[in-house]
Amino acid sequence: MINLSYSSSMAFTFTDVNVVREKPRLKRLSVLVLKDSVMAKIIESLKKLSVEHNTRKHDDNRTIKRKRELTLSIEEAVSLDHNYVLAVCGTQSDPEFRIGAALSNHTCAIYSVGESLNRTATLTHNQSPIAGIRFSPTSRNILYTATNSGYITACDLRAKGKIVAEFKDSTEDGKMKPLCSFDVSCDEKLIAGGTEHIGGDTFILFWDARYTNSKLNDKNNLLGGYWESHMEDVTSLAFHPRKEDILASGSIDGLINIFDLTQPSEDSALTYSLNTESSVDRIGWLNDDNLWCTTHNSLQLWNCDGATPYAKFERSDLAVFQNCEPDDCYIDRVHASNVFGQPFLLAGCNSVKGDNLRCLSIINDRLETYYNMMGNKQVVRDSWLHEKSGSLITVGEEGLINIWRQTETMPIEQTPSHKLVAKIGTSKGRDRQHRTKPY
Repeated sequence: MINLSYSSSMAFTFTDVNVVREKPRLKRLSVLVLKDSVMAKIIESLKKLSVEHNTRKHDDNRTIKRKRELTLSIEEAVSLDHNYVLAVCGTQSDPEFRIGAALSNHTCAIYSVGESLNRTATLTHNQSPIAGIRFSPTSRNILYTATNSGYITACDLRAKGKIVAEFKDSTEDGKMKPLCSFDVSCDEKLIAGGTEHIGGDTFILFWDARYTNSKLNDKNNLLGGYWESHMEDVTSLAFHPRKEDILASGSIDGLINIFDLTQPSEDSALTYSLNTESSVDRIGWLNDDNLWCTTHNSLQLWNCDGATPYAKFERSDLAVFQNCEPDDCYIDRVHASNVFGQPFLLAGCNSVKGDNLRCLSIINDRLETYYNMMGNKQVVRDSWLHEKSGSLITVGEEGLINIWRQTETMPIEQTPSHKLVAKIGTSKGRDRQHRTKPY
């Protein structure tokens, strides 16, 4: 566990305290002695497990809304060598925007998107599998990539992808910790990387993102890390989209942890711990107090202080809309934007009948088809939404980039008043210092 103090000026301080057990050391990190009050908090959180969630009644009042299709407007083969496109990210610039695609051959392809798709660069500096890809929150010219070898690099697309900053684990033993997730804070001051389970521990590492080319060889750019909150690989990290000091993490151990990075230690920073009872694949923020989570078997919607998810949908629920077996269904991610009218889940089905793909809304405690998507040819690995143009970009196992846009069709009946996502932001106020651990 680290003793990490984070302020708006990005000054981290580390205070030495008593060590309760021997752990592998990171520079400037220390361990906090657990307090007796923790047991009282655990008892209090266990009481929440016996409280039933309020049941939501269906409203029969119907409103007419036009059903829309997402039409495949652009299709581009990124690779002709049967490489998967594993991840995609983009910029919200307008009218043209950029997207970056991470391939299974460790390269990144950069495109400019307008009426057509124009490839502008190919980054080849990565020497190991890519664990994540992000554009800078403040610049369309800076692209971050994280790799399994433990490196996070920032490339300047104005200089043909030149590496202008590098972030790595610079612990005393010199051994790199393999990364399997990362994210950048909304103010681009902090980078977090989640590691695999190594040597009996799993780490969330932190770097100051404001390192320039002059400090590429600086071996002390690691700010610190947490290592007590997860027991298995940290598969997903998500900074809050508006609160730069709030970080959520998901792991194979089934936990979603939410940290307040302004606190001086890992124990006090861990404000909420949610037990999904499954292996976490991806997480994301729906609103200030709500998250979505995809596991390898389900979609779950959580309130930060909930003992259980307020909505959960299994593969069998998806199979109804895909007309295929549950084992053939897969979940991509939730898009929390309202640019299409409401947040939606992107899910697909890979079977002998083809590669079906649909956008699903959540109405009256159930999933409903919100957008049909005709012409998909691949299992989708990732997706990204450009809000100003309403363009949904999907990438996948056939090495294709697909760009989908809206087309109006027939009118249908829907009940938007009962979207479960409308629950987002309705949680009661609570003490941020209190941590719940419902497991």
